[in-house]
Amino acid sequence: MPEPRDPDPFTVALQPIHDASHHHVADRLVYTRHTDSETEDVMAATARALASAVYELGDGGLLGDRTLFVDLPLEWLERPELLPTPAPRLALGMAGAHTVTAELLARLDDIRERGYRVIVSSRLLKQDPEAMLDRCDIIALTSPRDLDDATLERLPGRNVKLLVENLDSREELERYQAMGCDYYHGHYLAKPSFIASAPRGRHGNRAAQIRLIRALYEDNQDLNRLHELVVQVPHLHVAILRRANSSYFHRGGKEVDLHRAVQLLGLIELRRLILTLTLASLQPTSRIVLRMALIRAFMCRNLAAPFPTLDSEDAFTTGLFSMMDALLEEDRNTLLEHLPLGQPIIEALKHRSGPLGAVLTLCENHERQIEEAIDDVPADQLHACYMNALESTKALMENL
Repeated sequence: MPEPRDPDPFTVALQPIHDASHHHVADRLVYTRHTDSETEDVMAATARALASAVYELGDGGLLGDRTLFVDLPLEWLERPELLPTPAPRLALGMAGAHTVTAELLARLDDIRERGYRVIVSSRLLKQDPEAMLDRCDIIALTSPRDLDDATLERLPGRNVKLLVENLDSREELERYQAMGCDYYHGHYLAKPSFIASAPRGRHGNRAAQIRLIRALYEDNQDLNRLHELVVQVPHLHVAILRRANSSYFHRGGKEVDLHRAVQLLGLIELRRLILTLTLASLQPTSRIVLRMALIRAFMCRNLAAPFPTLDSEDAFTTGLFSMMDALLEEDRNTLLEHLPLGQPIIEALKHRSGPLGAVLTLCENHERQIEEAIDDVPADQLHACYMNALESTKALMENL
């Protein structure tokens, strides 16, 4: 039975931000859901937006090397493990903050200590200028009259920048430039880029997600156990590979596989990434297809094991990703273009070429043999690899 589809398409907009020289230096993240409900889950909406703009687009996406400006709800800021990374490339505002309180000031202190830049509205700044100037990096303006001359004169010495929002005309631009503003966005300068997520299954492999999150917070983490849980959630598998192979975490050389990715990202980043994507409900998992993919992956690994020139982990990845397009409901070629896989794996997946392609072809042929004549399959070493793969898959998916 097909998995239920998400009835509410989700749209992310990236509004270009320019500096005083009209260079595109940053983007403001704006997100919404097409729904009539007035009780939107703020945490889920934020998670889906961050998943699209930070964890999925990555280095090859629309952001490039630019800074991302994003307003996060106060509920999100209460959980520092969910703050997106890398901190130097993010400027965080506070959606829903209307009053300066001791609690708000403490949150701002914590955010800045973690390396993020803080955006505050001119309205908040005017409530307590001394406290807020010590805790902000960017002030958002909605009018040239928001701040008096005395306040404006204090900003350069504190390295506080001014952000102009919703710029509508050349006259406004010239007036703000005369004030010495640093960042500008609005339809007058550039229109936003919209990214509408494709409908996806909403539920995903919830049991695996819960186990994975639990494992991430255990006192004695087992990286092998984390690997086993991650491969049960295809969307997380892809996201972790993309994240680990991004320029921020990976400094060149051979592409990072899943085992190495888990080590490279570390527990803090894994927690942040997995919690965000779990909240976003972006794991489109079909239990039947997942079982087939895992059987193929384990069989490929078993077939490669006797050969010292073949990497068993690469063979496992080849088998698993040969069905990743079905698991994620995405076009295979499009998916491969955006996946940080090694060239031998890509050649095996696209053309069934090379040693890994031979292993994958052998596995696929055996699957067809079983489908066509299950009673006549010879009990040879090839079938032994298949039966072992069945047992490994059963153990991995047990009680799911």
